[in-house]
Amino acid sequence: MIPLHLNNKIINRFILLLFGVFCIVALQAQKEEKTTNVILENAESLTFDKTHSAERQVLRGNVRFRHEGAVMHCDSAYFYSESNSLDAFGHVKMVQGDTLFVYSDVLYYDGNKKLALLRRNVRMINRDVVLTTESLDYDRVKDMGYYFENGKITDPTNVLVSKKGFYYPKQKLAEFKTEVLLTNPDFVIKSDTLKYNTNTKVAYLVGPSNIDYADTHIYSELGSYNTQTEYSSLFKRSQVETKDGRFLTGDTIYYDKAKGLGRVFSDIEIKDTIQKVMLKGDIGIYNEITGKAFVTKSALAIEYSSPDSLFLHADTLFYNKDSIYNDLQAYHHVRFFRSDLQGKCDSVFYSSRDSILTMYYEPVIWSENNQLTGDEIQILMNNGKVDYIYVHANAMAAMQDLVDTVKFNQLVGKEMKAYVRDNEVYKIDVSGNTQSIYFPRESDSTLVGVNKTESSFMTVYLKENKVDKVILYPGASGKMLPDENLVKEDIFFPQFIWHDAIRPKKMEDIFIQTEPTVKKKEEKKRRR
Repeated sequence: MIPLHLNNKIINRFILLLFGVFCIVALQAQKEEKTTNVILENAESLTFDKTHSAERQVLRGNVRFRHEGAVMHCDSAYFYSESNSLDAFGHVKMVQGDTLFVYSDVLYYDGNKKLALLRRNVRMINRDVVLTTESLDYDRVKDMGYYFENGKITDPTNVLVSKKGFYYPKQKLAEFKTEVLLTNPDFVIKSDTLKYNTNTKVAYLVGPSNIDYADTHIYSELGSYNTQTEYSSLFKRSQVETKDGRFLTGDTIYYDKAKGLGRVFSDIEIKDTIQKVMLKGDIGIYNEITGKAFVTKSALAIEYSSPDSLFLHADTLFYNKDSIYNDLQAYHHVRFFRSDLQGKCDSVFYSSRDSILTMYYEPVIWSENNQLTGDEIQILMNNGKVDYIYVHANAMAAMQDLVDTVKFNQLVGKEMKAYVRDNEVYKIDVSGNTQSIYFPRESDSTLVGVNKTESSFMTVYLKENKVDKVILYPGASGKMLPDENLVKEDIFFPQFIWHDAIRPKKMEDIFIQTEPTVKKKEEKKRRR
């Protein structure tokens, strides 16, 4: 007697086997049910060609076949009733429904596979879409036409050609491969692989693709382009280039050519090669018609008109370009770096109209061992180089002593103008209640003492980052203090702060959020 648990296993396997056989039989029966005979509806003459095949019927004159909703016309044909197939010749016409018409010189049709092989002068017409080629295989089961010896699809909007291609009439979808060219009255698309919806007129970019207008070039390896609205969604590091030397690059670009508007996301670049300005960040908007751009999230502006580029970071950047000039506005947590000049403030405005960069709210500028602070600072550029720096209200200049770095020569006044030559400050003019603290030294660098002066105006000349000469006028007063028993008030003005801790030492430092200055901390404490 067989154990009960073995009986159960045998029964389960037997049931699974029967189920598998049933599925195979059902699928075979379903397949056989779908196979129908090709029907010969008309011919002016019918003969048998027994030398080639006993079953081959030779048909001539106004020949017509029908098979599952498709009607085939030709001048003559060979009909193989046993294999359910035919060969048609001369003025071949295949009609499916009231929307699909196919024409050719030769047709080989397999009724069992529902496969039509059309050769020479092939035209497939689906409403207002026309496909022309020399060889087309049309699978009626998949509703797919495939050409492999060059083909062309035309609609009222575009003309598309390629070496290989697929066309799905019901889906209104075409796929093109190898040397794809889409021609429109306004633009041309060149691609390696392209999909095109003949109904929506949207082209889908699947491989390296170039879209060329008279004034704009678009490159993308993945995306979509609406050939009617001129709106594109571009991915995988795409780029939009205008004829006036402006580039829009990003991992994702939504570009409206008609409006000239581009929205860019992730690792973006907006580049003006004429003005030598580049904006970078992770979110951006650019209008090529107005010339305005907006960038935020890790925003960075690069001015590269000279070999020594200026790098400026802020929370948000606004850029405006007209036919001649360009403006840059930077808001909040501004920091910039150049090898000869560094700065920090809350906001910046720059215009190429006067080449002046204006810094707002607690601005600080560093150059070599010099530091400038004030309520507002303007930097005048000339051919990419700093010409002079103008400090408005509460101006203060500090110069770190090269021998004793804890000592600082200091100038304060209402206003201050520092002149720059060969990237070095060589002259400083101070006006309005000017005061100075200066540490003079002998030729052997021995400290003489501390010189404190007051006057209405002061001019300081520097040489090799050292004070060379000081002129006070009119009615100057001053005193020399020995370098002994000096108190803090003797060597520092009350408003003096050396901001070296927040100074960008290299380009990457401009992205570092620094702590508030001592002045800010004290203000916060008082508010509490």
